[in-house]
Amino acid sequence: MDQVLYGIDYIEYYFYWIYYKFIGYPLIIRICSIAVMFCIIAYLFLLFHIIYGIFKRRKEKRRYNKAFDKYYEEMKSISLDSNTLSEEEIADRLQYDTKKRPKPNELRIITQLLTEIKSVHEDDIHELNYQTIQTVFQITRFLERELQFGSKRAKIQALKLIQSINGYASEAVLVRFLYHREIELRNSARYTYMWLSQGDPFRFFDEDIGMKLRQWDMMELHAILEHRKKVGYNTPSFIKWVNTSAEENVKIFFINEIRLYNEIDSAPILAKQINARSTEIRGEAIRTLGKLKYKEIEPKLIEMYHVQPEEVKRQIISAVADLKTDKALGFLYNAYDEADNWGTKRIILKALYEYSAMGRKTFDQLERKADSHTAILFAHTKHPLINQLI
Repeated sequence: MDQVLYGIDYIEYYFYWIYYKFIGYPLIIRICSIAVMFCIIAYLFLLFHIIYGIFKRRKEKRRYNKAFDKYYEEMKSISLDSNTLSEEEIADRLQYDTKKRPKPNELRIITQLLTEIKSVHEDDIHELNYQTIQTVFQITRFLERELQFGSKRAKIQALKLIQSINGYASEAVLVRFLYHREIELRNSARYTYMWLSQGDPFRFFDEDIGMKLRQWDMMELHAILEHRKKVGYNTPSFIKWVNTSAEENVKIFFINEIRLYNEIDSAPILAKQINARSTEIRGEAIRTLGKLKYKEIEPKLIEMYHVQPEEVKRQIISAVADLKTDKALGFLYNAYDEADNWGTKRIILKALYEYSAMGRKTFDQLERKADSHTAILFAHTKHPLINQLI
């Protein structure tokens, strides 16, 4: 007599039916079937993930467009207004109800809009109005909340936004991240601290002599230094970190900053770096001393020239050309005569051509004696466009 199955008994019956039928297949068929089953499950999971991602991005785009249409043009107009406006006036112009605070997602979009306004119209912005917009939307409160309760990614984004919109976060909130074990979060917090602090913002270079910097980190640091200079803070003396840092690329970064900020007082101490073991540090130090017009170093550069690798030789030639003491003409002439590298010869010719009237005369003498192979070097040196690229 046939028995009718219901509920769990129905499922259990077909489960055992499939199970015992599956056992009867060869091993390779069973393995392949399991592999195909897992592939189908993975494919379905990936498909749902893609569909969810598309839906989420469209939703974010709609939310962004809505905030953009509502706030962007008026925020830009307020930021560029030459008249200083009060919080009430800005709130009225934005048609913003201060009693009804926006949701975090909307505040994130508003900070993005502020960043866009800052990046496009930085030189024309009325800073007080721009900051008052942030006060109206309570951007500082939002950023500090992100730092306290957000994910790691949200924390890093908040730290970068503080710099992008010239915002603010209290030192009490930042201090917990200054020595965080996650290097990306730690560095972002330190850069923001340097951006905001009026006390001792660069103390980390004294405390952490092994501080590692990527190329992007160096770009951020330079932007911070430029910002601090723009708002009237004193530029620190970089030479102490050249001497104390254990990282080669960090030393080179600070040597470059000495050159860019023309810290002439650092030249006597920096001169010790021309004996550095690293050719990169040696070359950057020589280049910087030339740009600083530290003429006392010229005899030492001429003395050490012949035992240096080619890249350092080129930096010595460029430094001597920058110093223009009128005492190195014979050195440049002999250096050209002894050089066997075309790149070095070309730099020496450029130095002679721009050195002085006597240097130009020496250049002409060498050109008259040049053979067909080296004549092109002289032609390139005299060419006004090519000469700028050397």
